[in-house]
Amino acid sequence: MKTIAMLILMTTAGAASAADFPECKVRTLAPVTDDGGYRNPAGTILPADILRRDAHGVSYCAHGGTCVPERVRGRQVVRLINCRPGKSIGNGDYRLDPDPKTMGAADARRFLTARQVGDKLAALNFSNAAIGSWSSDYATNPASPNGRLVARALAGSSKAVAEMKAKLP
Repeated sequence: MKTIAMLILMTTAGAASAADFPECKVRTLAPVTDDGGYRNPAGTILPADILRRDAHGVSYCAHGGTCVPERVRGRQVVRLINCRPGKSIGNGDYRLDPDPKTMGAADARRFLTARQVGDKLAALNFSNAAIGSWSSDYATNPASPNGRLVARALAGSSKAVAEMKAKLP
């Protein structure tokens, strides 16, 4: 019994920390298959970074992941939850920007801070995984050891960049 309680506590703690960082999300209104062939049931919450407009219509895509169509046979099957279409990034793709009314002002600021930091880390040739980790560390707690390391790297410290890449390329 004690072991089960500990597992529940550990699982809940892990889920809470992962859910602490804001991200754009979409909800499936009906079952929908993504472009990777996975069928998402109605009510599924999915991350999305990009709105894509092409010959097939509008889709919501996760960075480095798959896309789900907004409509299937004219029926809306996916809806944005807490973001809105933003600036064009080319080729029919648009960034999704946080909607402070639904995401909350503080979370929207953290989201945008992480995006700005991520853009700068991308220019320093970090991997997508490292960018996500370092930028969320910085946006969540800039005074933490990782947050301060990121700040030093963004200020031009090649030693900080090397230390970050040694930990997480």
